[in-house]
Amino acid sequence: MRLTDKVAIVTGGAGAIGGEITKLLAREGARIVIADVNDEANSRMVDEVKALGSEALAVCVDVIEIDQAGKMVEAALEHFGQIDILVNVAGGSTGPSIKTKMDFFAQSEKTRGEEILRLNLLAPLNCARAVINHMMERRSGAIVSISSVAGVIGMMKGVEYSAAKAGIVGMTVTLAKEAAEYGIRVNCVSPGIVGTERVFKMAPDRIPQWEKGIKLGRLCKPEEIASAVLFLVSDESSYITGQNIIVDGGLCLGPEGY
Repeated sequence: MRLTDKVAIVTGGAGAIGGEITKLLAREGARIVIADVNDEANSRMVDEVKALGSEALAVCVDVIEIDQAGKMVEAALEHFGQIDILVNVAGGSTGPSIKTKMDFFAQSEKTRGEEILRLNLLAPLNCARAVINHMMERRSGAIVSISSVAGVIGMMKGVEYSAAKAGIVGMTVTLAKEAAEYGIRVNCVSPGIVGTERVFKMAPDRIPQWEKGIKLGRLCKPEEIASAVLFLVSDESSYITGQNIIVDGGLCLGPEGY
């Protein structure tokens, strides 16, 4: 197993993508801190991790708030005594934390920008800030944040979301420069369109159109994002830092025939 004796925090660790990351890291031997705003989902994920033969701690937090990110790290250290991995998954363009609807920028509500930036950029920054000094003291660690192809090629009706996800890439590159001398690696993963249950429910009529624009002809599976994260937090990527790994099936490669 690639992560034996490692402790990993996964924010949004009970969600569709975060849950797959949580389970895969657990299968590889990591003990997991599942940090999510959904207490019921947290409890279910703890049971799943235990069924996989690993250990998990559920922490119900909203990492948009810096003090709650700090409490998450304190709970992890109190329970496990160390933190080796931070995976920033919590985010999104819709959902419980985002109360405004997606729309063209000229028609969008001004509060949407604040909500999106807090969830998708400020929250990962809060978590990195909460854990970085511990990793520096131990002179080791791996931080992986989930960005998006929206931060690379943009997303219609998602100006604020695209800006936030591009910010994750900038955060990753800069923190990688600062943390390298302490043995800490910092990378991010940019998924394309991921076929989660929410996506299939929200936009079933648009899926054929999306699939047509993806070179591999299908949506991404959540477990494919988890595999990329596992690679980046394991010793198999021991010489990789400051990188944005795009997992999009060729969505970013441009139009057909060009």
